[in-house]
Amino acid sequence: MSAPLDPAALVRDRHIIVCVGTGGVGKTTLAASFALAGARLGRRTAVLTIDPARRLADALGIAELGNQPTDLPRERLTALGVPPEGRLAALMLDMKRTFDELVARFADSEEARQHILGNRIYQHISDALAGSAEYSAMEKVFELSERRDFDLIVVDTPPSQHALDFLEAPRRLVEFLDSRLVQLLLHPALAAGRFGVRLFQRGSERVLHLIERVSGVSFLEDISEFLLAFEGMSEGFRERAREVQARLVGPDAAFVLAASPAKQATRHALEMLARLSAAEVPLAGVVVNRVHTWPGGGPTPDRVPTADREDEARRALAAAFAHTEGSGFPADEAARAALAVADGYAALVRADAESTAELTGRVAKAGGFVRRVPELSGDVHDLEGLARVAEWVFRTGPENGEDA
Repeated sequence: MSAPLDPAALVRDRHIIVCVGTGGVGKTTLAASFALAGARLGRRTAVLTIDPARRLADALGIAELGNQPTDLPRERLTALGVPPEGRLAALMLDMKRTFDELVARFADSEEARQHILGNRIYQHISDALAGSAEYSAMEKVFELSERRDFDLIVVDTPPSQHALDFLEAPRRLVEFLDSRLVQLLLHPALAAGRFGVRLFQRGSERVLHLIERVSGVSFLEDISEFLLAFEGMSEGFRERAREVQARLVGPDAAFVLAASPAKQATRHALEMLARLSAAEVPLAGVVVNRVHTWPGGGPTPDRVPTADREDEARRALAAAFAHTEGSGFPADEAARAALAVADGYAALVRADAESTAELTGRVAKAGGFVRRVPELSGDVHDLEGLARVAEWVFRTGPENGEDA
């Protein structure tokens, strides 16, 4: 078996890193940590969040994110070891604006562009047509990639168990454009646009006029105008969808799965692992966040201490307490409590290892890396916190979260 991929190699060599995972497993923090690691290597790095929440902005310590990259202050980056040639920028997807820009790109003329963007049907259905945030996210990644302003683009996908939907969005858009429904609508619309509504079937005409009377919207005119204008751009959308999907599953891209030891999160991670495999998307590795780890990274004992040495360990610990705290300190009770706490923590360490064993085993068997980030004190809400997470992700050795 070949050596597993290494996170440092990803941020050094790849152009796109996609972080996937369910909500609440630290995926946004992981994406930002990968981006910070890329900047520390001197790469011009951008991190894109699809999540409308403010978690990425908070983690990066900046006030606001927009649809265009916002550079982090140079003095903050320098303090974290980012060399002068390194860059770290962040942006939050504006789905509507991104899809509007895509329409403008494929419109045959300025007149066609204005007809579509001003069309009431388009304004109402563009969100659904874009495949929600997913298609627009892929388009934004492709746009950033084409501009070549950045050496590394890290994508924080939506907090959903269906986070791979964005990878399938181009295919769904093409299927929509080729669907029987669109064709059934398109041909009458072409006829109506050229010859008037008389060529619609009587039943359809009555329904459409009823909609117009109830809604006050010139539905027939609007849908005819929309489909006539959009029909001329459909081939451009098809080609773009193929290019975007090829870019994201190509050799310059990598997928990283974020997970946690929680039972439901682990189950969702296994389901996502299966979806990646079914889609023939190679997974670079998995990062399990908020894991209980034994101090020093050594093996967790079955019991702390082992049964045959319990009395000896308790007496030794009690003697140490008495020596440091004085004769009035309840040393024996404190020693018993301390050993009970250690026993309880050891049980948590073993439980986390057991709950993630199947997931990490499958990833490792497929040649991916496995990293475990311990549960840190406090939420990660600034660049210094991201640096602490990155230390666990990018250092090697069993004591630093890597499987032996």
